[in-house]
Amino acid sequence: MHNIQGVNFNIEVQGAGEPLVLLHGGYSNLKVWDLHVERLAQAYQVIRYDQRGYGQSDAITTPFSYYQDLKSVLDHLGITRASLVASSFGGSAAIDFALAYPDRVSKLILVAPSVNGAKYPLRLSWEGMKDFLRVRRVGINKAAEHFMKNSFWHYLVPQDQTLRAQFKELYVSNEVFYQGKPNLHRPLMPPAYSRLNEISHPTLVMEAGLDSPFNKQICSYVHKNIPASEFVQLRQCGHYPHLEQPAEFIELIIEFLNKD
Repeated sequence: MHNIQGVNFNIEVQGAGEPLVLLHGGYSNLKVWDLHVERLAQAYQVIRYDQRGYGQSDAITTPFSYYQDLKSVLDHLGITRASLVASSFGGSAAIDFALAYPDRVSKLILVAPSVNGAKYPLRLSWEGMKDFLRVRRVGINKAAEHFMKNSFWHYLVPQDQTLRAQFKELYVSNEVFYQGKPNLHRPLMPPAYSRLNEISHPTLVMEAGLDSPFNKQICSYVHKNIPASEFVQLRQCGHYPHLEQPAEFIELIIEFLNKD
């Protein structure tokens, strides 16, 4: 555990070489990258951590920014520049970081990313709020059972039984999220949604073919608005391709990272 400016972060570093940061998404934590770290660490210094309010890191209790947390982690480790592989809301943190500190980013790989400033569908916000309140009311384990059965989250919860069990483990291991105050998050201003054309880094946008229509729209928007970005779709998976199609995912990542 690393205490950074009074906040405890669970950080893991493996391998040697150019720094590569793995940023997880919601209902997840650093363990979602377990299948990929060993392979990536053969060529890179791989950094992954539980973002604030997830896994074993501290709960959210004061105003903060995920992109500033990323800067704090890199500063703490003495890393000046890194490539970022970022999933879901981790993508919004990576985008904000690239806009705020462009000289500290080598390449961006955005996996079904979100973008700060985009208007979320009311149903998505409502279902997220209900989940948050349900955990507080009945506990993480009972809430997990409900979440797994809720048809709204079909694009997020894998259909394969083994992968469903892995996803449920990730969900249950994030009890700290429900103990904090996520509304204290402060994204980069002005919002990234209208500033994507400022990003000049080599960027790969990865879309999940079975993701929600809104998430796929965001992928298309990000690709369209980041100049010279590349786009790829993994057709037979939901919101977390790194969990559902790990073999295809890692090959695409390595191929893009190896490009000059």
